Amino acid sequence: MAESPSKKRQASFYMHSMLAGGIAGGVAKTAVAPLDRIKILFQTHHHEYKQFSGDWRGVYHGLRHIIHSQGFLALYRGNSLTLARAVPHAALGYTVYDTVSQIMMPTPPDQTPFRRMVAGSIAGVSVLPITYPFELARVRMAITTQRLAGRPSISQVFRHIYNEKPLLTPGGMANFYRGFAVTLAGTIPYRGGIFLAWETLNQYSNRHLSARFRERHRHKLHLLIGAIAGTSAQIITYPLEVIRRIQQAGGHGLSNSNQPLGVCHTMSTIWRLNGWRGYYVGLGIGLIKQVPMHSISLSVWQAAKTVLGI
Repeated sequence: MAESPSKKRQASFYMHSMLAGGIAGGVAKTAVAPLDRIKILFQTHHHEYKQFSGDWRGVYHGLRHIIHSQGFLALYRGNSLTLARAVPHAALGYTVYDTVSQIMMPTPPDQTPFRRMVAGSIAGVSVLPITYPFELARVRMAITTQRLAGRPSISQVFRHIYNEKPLLTPGGMANFYRGFAVTLAGTIPYRGGIFLAWETLNQYSNRHLSARFRERHRHKLHLLIGAIAGTSAQIITYPLEVIRRIQQAGGHGLSNSNQPLGVCHTMSTIWRLNGWRGYYVGLGIGLIKQVPMHSISLSVWQAAKTVLGI
């Protein structure tokens, strides 16, 4: 039996939406990969990079140290795992968002701030269980500072994580979800906030800017709105990101890192070592990264949707 036209259109929509999202995620993550790596090294209190954190020039000096000590390509260490996570994460996430938006907000009066945030949160949470192990492995690759000869391969990283024996978890596959609860708690306001700001600011620009101006400066507007959306969400949820990074890194950089890495233990250790500032270490570079990443991701997503006729 031949497929109905409506089913074909629906299948085409899903394929094109996933393609647009995957392109957006891959381009954006690759563009900011060096900043992402130095941010992880700062967040996990890596002993080689503590001297650079807390200084406005720390990003520059940290990146230069990576190049001098490990080589230029080390700036992109773990990027293959980033893409293995980011491409399907963005492809599925943006598609889920479009689908949920059509269901929850079929008409303009339905497009309330609360529904936009719920749609964004659902999009972020729905793909997290699938892509999270790649995120954790990427963090482990990022905190490895040896040159190529002494650097573990991707398969070795996965084996090492699997064979770890943490005190409060059964080990094995559960190790790949270390920090998952904190990530989940942060994803709901983070992804929800991004899509809330993105849709609200786009709606505002449609109301207050002329159609000619919007068309002439469409890409610039999308870059600006994406930057604002990403920055605001990052600031609100950043302490949770620091906690999850330390849990993902297996306590690397903390004293007594062989102790159970529960949320309360991680929070108290951060406070004991660095006070409240410990929850915001790397925020500056996080914001530097967020501006181009979300600008690129959201604008490329929108451009790809236009090209693909979504």
